[in-house]
Amino acid sequence: MSTVNLVLATRAEVDAISRESHLLWGAGLSLDAYRQLWEEVGRCSWAQKHARYYVWRDADGQVLSSMKIYRPRIRVMGHEGSCSVLGAIYTPRAFRRRGHAADMVLASLGAIRRREDLAAILFSDIGTQYYAKFGFGALPAIENMGRLPVRPVVPGHGLEFRPARAIDLGRFQAAHAISSARRSIAVLRDIEHWEFLWIRTRSFFSRVRDPSVQNSWSAAYRDGDFIGYVITVAGRGEWNVREVGSIDGDPATMAEILRQAGSMAYREGLRRFYGWLPAEILDCLDGWTIRSRPRRRAVPMVQSYQGSPYPLEPGTSDTAHIPFQDQF
Repeated sequence: MSTVNLVLATRAEVDAISRESHLLWGAGLSLDAYRQLWEEVGRCSWAQKHARYYVWRDADGQVLSSMKIYRPRIRVMGHEGSCSVLGAIYTPRAFRRRGHAADMVLASLGAIRRREDLAAILFSDIGTQYYAKFGFGALPAIENMGRLPVRPVVPGHGLEFRPARAIDLGRFQAAHAISSARRSIAVLRDIEHWEFLWIRTRSFFSRVRDPSVQNSWSAAYRDGDFIGYVITVAGRGEWNVREVGSIDGDPATMAEILRQAGSMAYREGLRRFYGWLPAEILDCLDGWTIRSRPRRRAVPMVQSYQGSPYPLEPGTSDTAHIPFQDQF
């Protein structure tokens, strides 16, 4: 049997993988747009330092499987350190059902342990059983949906929204850090990480073919003072909340931001609501009719090498919320 190694992908290998995988992950982008998206994202400072594309390559130069590994900072049950996030695990059609992806994942986990990372994380679209055999435990994965309230919030009580600019990312960073301080698991985003999210989002939505779909990063102010932010996608009748945070970390403040922003979305003709919100914010959204259910896709799974084992003990699920923006 020929030797197989986990090595950095070449440009030609990434291009070949993209020709197959963009139909799965391209979200409607053309192949050229999909390539341009990741080339642009890959040039940003955070990606240059913390993102790598690997292939599981045999001695004959054949790519048997591939994956991306991102290395953000993370807090797990009070411990802080580097984390490895496994993403875009993909096996070319010609080599499927031979165990190549499993072998690649095992090899990557061995390398992660040797680096003494705090944890490994992935987001599964294929359920939890496959990755459980590698020692991953599922975290809570809840989606919320409903209809925006008909009754509008009365404007003029001091809360206003301004389109975010790159200069605002420092404020977003501070609000996110405070809002996630009580989480048992949280990605710790420095300013370069926020710039990565900003570029990734803007790069994707600048290439979306449907002009009615709009991404919005909004800074919320009360009486001229920054109080928080909300990141949303609007289109096709739906108001999709990607993340909300407040500088005081109070769920009631975040709910207030959502009520006011949701009222504006309703006036713009949007009726449906969708989001991934923790229970403590939902409890503050008086008058909203929202139903919640477990997600089938993008289920976060964690393998912890230090600190508390996973899955989490009962009763800690709300504090394990991972927002949409932290997907890789």
